[in-house]
Amino acid sequence: MICGFRNQNRILNISEKDGKRWVFFTGAGCSAASGLPTFRGEGGIWNEIDAEAVASKKAWYCGRRSDCKERRQKVLDFFNPIRRKIIESAPNGAHWQIAQFECVSPSVTVITQNGDDFHERAYSRNVIHLHGEALKNCSTAKPYIPIDIDINCSDTDIHIGDKADDGSQIRPYVIFFDEELDKDIWKKAVAATKETDFFVIVGSSLKVFPAVDLLGMTKPSCQIIVIDKDAEELSGYVPSGRKTRFIVADAAEGLSQLYSEVEHDYFYKGGLYFYNYPSYFFDKEGGLE
Repeated sequence: MICGFRNQNRILNISEKDGKRWVFFTGAGCSAASGLPTFRGEGGIWNEIDAEAVASKKAWYCGRRSDCKERRQKVLDFFNPIRRKIIESAPNGAHWQIAQFECVSPSVTVITQNGDDFHERAYSRNVIHLHGEALKNCSTAKPYIPIDIDINCSDTDIHIGDKADDGSQIRPYVIFFDEELDKDIWKKAVAATKETDFFVIVGSSLKVFPAVDLLGMTKPSCQIIVIDKDAEELSGYVPSGRKTRFIVADAAEGLSQLYSEVEHDYFYKGGLYFYNYPSYFFDKEGGLE
């Protein structure tokens, strides 16, 4: 990560001493500006497409049904265009802003519900993909073991009949509906959440379980920041009694505002984070503390 600051060494020294931890919890809204679809809420594709038919465990693991190939083809017809779109697209300002926080904190973790690789392409170094990675494959028999693909090849689609080394059909390395999360990945996400001092929610509807359960695992002193155009409508998901700030803005704009405040405090307030200034924060009902 390259930090474009006037006094990079000073910032890094202060952050190492202060040692505050940040977790950024990102959803589909974080990648919307890159041209990827959102899934829930207004304009979400689940309003138009039957998720159970194209993204569920039952749709893929259809046993000896006579129409199993057709059911799996529906899944691939939905998934392959999204994979191609990810490859053709690029990180947006939100991804770059999150990566920039690594210049002012020794511990930044991204926990994302998204399958794209935009956080990695923006040079975030610690990314946890709760719901899998769309630019990787896996076998039907071993769905939690990723298989790398060459994104530069002419055909990155998965086809019926593509076999893994274990002989089973290749499938997307993503978590289908009604499929359990990878236990090791979930443990990493829980550990980062329990330790963090700031939990920043960006572009998530907070309606997907068990991912949203992470919010309730934050420690009482953790400060929660919600960035969304409808941020205050998400207040009901925030644990009671927590110091919470709602930034009503799109992902990139809200993160830019947040980062400017953090950077300002490093330069002009002796390295103190803005959490020492209660007037910046709103209570759960949205009023000033």
